[in-house]
Amino acid sequence: MSDLDQLDRAFDSLTRDLAHTHGPGAAAAMATARSRRRTKVGAVALATLVVVGGGLAVPRMMSASVDGVAANGASAPLDAAALETATEGWLSGWEPWAPNSPKGGGSFSVPECLGSSTTMDQPPQVAWGMSRFVGSEFAMATAMFATYADTTTAETAQARAYATCRGATTTTVDGIEVRHYSEAPTNEGSSVTDVWTARIGAERITLELAGRAGVAPGPAADRVAEAVVAGLRSGEMQESATGDPYAADPSQIPQLPPVMDSDLTRALAGWKAATPASATTIPNIPCLSAQVDSGNVGSSSSGTPMGVSWMIGGFEDEATGPANVQRMLDELRSCTDPRMSVATVAAGVTLVTYDSGGDDGHGALWLHAVGDRAMVTGVTGAADAMPAGVADDVARVMDDWLRIPWE
Repeated sequence: MSDLDQLDRAFDSLTRDLAHTHGPGAAAAMATARSRRRTKVGAVALATLVVVGGGLAVPRMMSASVDGVAANGASAPLDAAALETATEGWLSGWEPWAPNSPKGGGSFSVPECLGSSTTMDQPPQVAWGMSRFVGSEFAMATAMFATYADTTTAETAQARAYATCRGATTTTVDGIEVRHYSEAPTNEGSSVTDVWTARIGAERITLELAGRAGVAPGPAADRVAEAVVAGLRSGEMQESATGDPYAADPSQIPQLPPVMDSDLTRALAGWKAATPASATTIPNIPCLSAQVDSGNVGSSSSGTPMGVSWMIGGFEDEATGPANVQRMLDELRSCTDPRMSVATVAAGVTLVTYDSGGDDGHGALWLHAVGDRAMVTGVTGAADAMPAGVADDVARVMDDWLRIPWE
């Protein structure tokens, strides 16, 4: 999670992200970009579009006489005033969130079962919305609204969320089931302590509250449940949009996974240029002009002043990378330099070695393609021929790197 697009634009003001997953390739990375959440930390963002629950919820019935603002089918906006009434005796001072609010800010902890893994594999939405509030003593609240294509889809989303949470209670407010999960904070800072969720037909709402006052006491928990039902019926929210906030964004460019230069350094076993020169990510190899990342949708590279360089190109298909490698090999094989040789080493990697003469004329080029990626590694300006074992060790590092999933 990862980047973002539609939901990120609405969340530009938020500064906390949730965990991500990897996709297997560029095409898959773009197709699942929204479900691969990246990790953010911030002041007012709460775990989005998730609900408390699972099969361990404990029913707790409320009589019709204590359905409060939701009694007899009533609706009311879930706004700052509603929160002020609902959280009386627990939290206070609520107002709509605004950038640089003196009441909001700083990081807060999140119980493990409320993490981003609870939002995976959710059915698609047809619309979504959000309302955010800050209160005194670093209290924060986020209400997330979700609309699905039909009731069955919404029921599925409700059942899947918060599957790892334990100790949830189920309250009935004017005939509507509300699930409440709470967890006492384990540190002195701000923590998400309580989550409520409800579903009516094809619509769901999730309200998360964070602060430093501990979990909600019983009376406040009941009043918040009533406000959640009334707020869902009202349908009023600060921000709203149509579509699925986790849908793929065709404009998003996937990211190649990070790799460790130290892996390659160890594989080279000290083989490098005899004297420092300007660092470059493109090896200065005789007869070579083609580049391994031509036509890429993502690339990464590195170079050192000691003649070591590498470059990875990622592509939308599995044909471009091998074609680039073949084009480079064709150029090298057409070279008239008799001191250049081509061989296949470990993992099917192609190795080109050469000696251009002089005190620093030794060099090598490794070329490899795996699926929708291709890579070249080069060493130029070495005083001696390649040490034994380096050819295969570098090849194995390259093959490993090219098989790491996209981000």
